[in-house]
Amino acid sequence: MKKMILAFFALLGVFSLSAQSPSDSLHREYTGKYVFPDGSPVKEIGVIVENGVLMATSVMGNSELRKTDTKDVYEIVSFAGTATFKRNGDGKISAVQILVQDVDMEGVKVEEKKE
Repeated sequence: MKKMILAFFALLGVFSLSAQSPSDSLHREYTGKYVFPDGSPVKEIGVIVENGVLMATSVMGNSELRKTDTKDVYEIVSFAGTATFKRNGDGKISAVQILVQDVDMEGVKVEEKKE
């Protein structure tokens, strides 16, 4: 009986850890792959949620994207810049503008192909 109760709580703990936090679901619409035009400092970035934190990943390095007071605008913490997410006519995120020092580049969000 003790083993069964212990197993129940262990299983409950696993499910609790794998459940999304509210902040994860709020950030989910920003996640994906963004592709930049030829000649940009980076060809693409990935935006992911890692441990409840929105992160940008690229060959230049990774950085937390910290929410600002302006909707769809995030601070790129490691590079002292901003990421402004753009929406299409349907209100879905379709692009991102990155401003870091004198670099200003805009990339389009690429939809993941589902197999």
